[in-house]
Amino acid sequence: MKPPSSTSLASPSKPAGGTKAKRRDISVRFCGIAGDGVVTCGRILAGACASLGLDLMVNDIFSAEIRGKGKSTTTVRFSSRIVHSMGDGVEVLVGLAGKESIEEIKDVRPGGCVIYGSSIPGDLPEDDSLAAHVPPNIHGFGVPLRKLANQATGSNQGKNIVAMGALCYLYSLPQEAFIEQLRKNFGRKSSRALEVNIKAFTLGFEYCKEHYPLSFELEVLDTLEPRPLYTGNDALAHGALDWGLKFFAGYPITPATKIMEICAKELPKNGGWTIQVEDEIAAISNVMGAFFAGKRAMTSTAGPGLSLMSEMIGLAVMAEIPAVIVDVQRGGPATGMPTKVEQGDLNIALYGGAGDCPRVVMAPSTVRECYTGIQLALDLAEKYQTPVIFLSDLFLGQRMVTTSIPKRVERDRCTRKKPFPGELGTYERFKITEDGVSPLLIPGEEGGFYTITGLEHTPSGNPNFESNVHSMMTEKRYRKMKAMCVDLPPADVLGDKDALIGIVTWGSTLGSVVEGMELAREQGVKSKVLKSIMINPQHEDSFREFFASSARIIVPEVNYEGQYAALLKSRYGIQPVEMHISAVDPVSPAKIANRIIEVQDELTH
Repeated sequence: MKPPSSTSLASPSKPAGGTKAKRRDISVRFCGIAGDGVVTCGRILAGACASLGLDLMVNDIFSAEIRGKGKSTTTVRFSSRIVHSMGDGVEVLVGLAGKESIEEIKDVRPGGCVIYGSSIPGDLPEDDSLAAHVPPNIHGFGVPLRKLANQATGSNQGKNIVAMGALCYLYSLPQEAFIEQLRKNFGRKSSRALEVNIKAFTLGFEYCKEHYPLSFELEVLDTLEPRPLYTGNDALAHGALDWGLKFFAGYPITPATKIMEICAKELPKNGGWTIQVEDEIAAISNVMGAFFAGKRAMTSTAGPGLSLMSEMIGLAVMAEIPAVIVDVQRGGPATGMPTKVEQGDLNIALYGGAGDCPRVVMAPSTVRECYTGIQLALDLAEKYQTPVIFLSDLFLGQRMVTTSIPKRVERDRCTRKKPFPGELGTYERFKITEDGVSPLLIPGEEGGFYTITGLEHTPSGNPNFESNVHSMMTEKRYRKMKAMCVDLPPADVLGDKDALIGIVTWGSTLGSVVEGMELAREQGVKSKVLKSIMINPQHEDSFREFFASSARIIVPEVNYEGQYAALLKSRYGIQPVEMHISAVDPVSPAKIANRIIEVQDELTH
């Protein structure tokens, strides 16, 4: 069998045969349309790399339209070192749909490679439109994907697995790790499904072994152990389940639906309930009802759903009813871009609602923090009788990473402040206290009779519209925000703590900031970053100390307005160097590094 002639298009860039080029980390992007098995490729590669103990991150990008077609990509970055972000560009593009893959070539780094379908005269025609677009500084590997898939499966299905075999050979990865993943993915379907997929993988591997002596390999520093894979949504749901969640109400919405699916499967095993309701207003209402009745409760949504919940969040503040609302942010406004990432919901999380309406806002930065952070959110909501809005986002919620999460399990946990027996005779539901937190009786408990309303009220709960009562109760509700600081984790400073360039970030941008700082450090420019899961309230002294030690403050965030920068400016009186990243893809570390270097130049000139 002769190799396809189209491979010669990229041959001038190839080193001599038999050479193995070393790579510190590798990013692979699979591109195709519905039915091409793009996500399956990503899961198999991620599973194989995790079994080898490599650090990795996976990011899926789908078309938002439900039409049976539409372009999808899955990018997997893996390394023997810690992976903080998706990085910049990709090492490998696997084009399962030629036309749709052409625009992805711009992201392939020089010296990288493209695997594409290539026709052999007299055999099944391939979609080889990608071949003509491979530039001279990128290696091109044409593989008869459709022919080999038909050879293995009797149909065009399986070309994605053929491409996996080719990738495995070209990057010197152990075959058995991939075959084990094929067993996990297809073994439960049927013995034939497993057999034909292993054959498809082997044919792709052997074809490249025969025709392409060039290969690459990953530098491995130490002996590595297999590692588990999590998404942010996985970690968040299981963190809540392990920490006493008993009730979940939700309405399906991208990219938060997975949280509800996990709760629907797992909560009944622990005596809990999951209910799918007619809309997000019903979801938050159900959550408040469950917490009012003494059960830890939560809902998950995205920006459009959070908008609908605003009035009920105000009721939770006024009636001092706990509630936990997870917002997995996506592109807005309105229905916006359901399958693209944005950090655009900070303002509505902080300020959405009528009147003076304090609430807790949190934003995890890592998958592990999704687990521990939602546990803190449940504790704060119950103890301080307040709504907590937990701002994840599409990239953090759906990306898959290898990480270790120390499990904390306390399924009957309760942080509710209960009244002493002697208080029952004169029980005041909204009693004025030093920390703003009043004892809370669950309906049905002895002495548990009180009025609860969305109207302003006296400590007993009776409606009252006098200005002095409103001032007293408003101060009480805000006092809780200050009192809870004793329960909040401190802010962390990462990087060179003596640097004059400071960065403050929130949410999933942290990983790109950390890698951007490393890139800038390689150019001789030092910087540091202040990171806190808490948006409101915050340990303000640590923020003021950080600002005082910095000559310039950069605030990178994925929204046009610079919402967090505006908050910091109003709260601390700083003049931040705003960095509005109006992107729908994960943040570029190189752009962060360039901004750090630009600010350094401004300081020295």
